[in-house]
Amino acid sequence: MDIEMTELLQKIVDEAPQGIYVLDAERKIVFWSAGAERITGYSREEMVGRHCFEGMLDHIDREGVHLCHDFCPMMATIFDGQSREQPVFLKDRTGQRIPVMVHTEPLFKGQETLGAIEYFWLLPKCKYPVPEERRHS
Repeated sequence: MDIEMTELLQKIVDEAPQGIYVLDAERKIVFWSAGAERITGYSREEMVGRHCFEGMLDHIDREGVHLCHDFCPMMATIFDGQSREQPVFLKDRTGQRIPVMVHTEPLFKGQETLGAIEYFWLLPKCKYPVPEERRHS
């Protein structure tokens, strides 16, 4: 692909209203879009190279269960190659929980799983109230 096409594709992804990030098979963030920056407040420089479970986003589900150290949607997608979609609550840069819908897709090269991509977008807070967090016992 030539430089102009690469720049065009980057602009298309960055202008998308949703956040997009990509994990490798070890759950390290290898791509973080401008939309992800706008929604979360975390910059590309802060996120790329970190493992998703390092706690910055600290996703919880509708029951308040922390997902990042267990079988979260991205990890499940990397494991079984299946797409998923569910509402979750992430922590933005200010520490506030915000409701987002996440949609995960596996990334393959032939039969090899390279990782997964997550698309996420804001949900209305009035329809998705933030649940009380449940602590691990």
